[in-house]
Amino acid sequence: MVTSKHWSIKQVDLSDRASISALLSTARWQHQHFDWVSALDLINESPFVAALDRDLVVGCLACPPDPPRVAWLRIFSVAADYSPAFIWDQLWPKAAAAVSTKNVRQAAVLLSGDWLAPILKGCGFEHTNDVIFLERRGEAPPTPLLPLGSIRTMLPEDIEAITELDQSAFKDIWQYSAETLRQAYKHAAVATIIEHKDEPLGYQISTASIYGAHLARLAVAPQWQGRGFGTALVVDVINRFFHQGVLKISVNTQTDNEQSLQIYRKLGFRDSSSRHPVYQLQLDG
Repeated sequence: MVTSKHWSIKQVDLSDRASISALLSTARWQHQHFDWVSALDLINESPFVAALDRDLVVGCLACPPDPPRVAWLRIFSVAADYSPAFIWDQLWPKAAAAVSTKNVRQAAVLLSGDWLAPILKGCGFEHTNDVIFLERRGEAPPTPLLPLGSIRTMLPEDIEAITELDQSAFKDIWQYSAETLRQAYKHAAVATIIEHKDEPLGYQISTASIYGAHLARLAVAPQWQGRGFGTALVVDVINRFFHQGVLKISVNTQTDNEQSLQIYRKLGFRDSSSRHPVYQLQLDG
C-alpha cells in the first residue's frame, strides 16, 4: 500500500470533475450511499474533499449535510494500491471539521461493504442499527382498503407539504429534505398521497426497473399513525404494480422500526438476506 509523503487535500470543485469521475470508475475501495443523487452531482456541495498524491487524485470523501442536521457519508473512494485507512485519516478530519461549522452534530454511514467497518470503529463510530430488505414475490395482491379519505397521485406542488409530513414522522437521521424528496419524485414509478379533507395523512414513493419494483419511502403523519393509513398506501401500490405486471416488490426499513415491519410482513413481504449496518458518530459541538 502506498503512503506517499507528497500529499495535499482540497475541497473538490467543478475543475476536478474528470479526475473524480476517473477515480470513481477505477477505485479499488468504494462506498456509495444508497441515494437518488450520483456522486458527481455532489461536486458543488461541501464537504467533498479529495486526497492528491502529487497531482493524482487517489481518494475522495463527501458528506454534505442532508437532512440539515445529519452528515451521511455519501461517497468514500480510494484508488488501488492505497490504504483506505490511511486515506480516511487524511480526509475525514477535514470533512468532520467542515460539517461542524454548519451546526451538524451527527455523522452517519449506511455500510455497503464490510471493509469500511473497522475504519469507522477506529475513529469512534458505533453500530446503532441495521437496514434490512424485504421482498414480496408473485402473490396475488391484497384487497384494497381505505379506512378514511382517498388516495391520489402525488404532484410536484405537493413536495412542500410532504417534506413537512416526512420530517414530523421520522427522527433527524432518517428525515428527507425537500431536495431529496424532489429527486425521489423524479425517479418515481408510482408516488401517491392519502388525504382527508385536503390534509395529507401519509405518502409513498416507489421506483421500478427490469428487476421489479421498490417501495422507496413510506411515511404517515404522527397523529394519524396506527390507524391503517400506511397499510392502505402499501396495499394500493401493490395493486397498482400487479396490474402493470410487476410481481416482485422490495422494501427496506430499520430493524427497530417495528411498526413498519409489522405492516410489510402482514402484507406478504419476507426478509431477504440483504442487511446493511448503520454506524453513527456524535460530532463535537
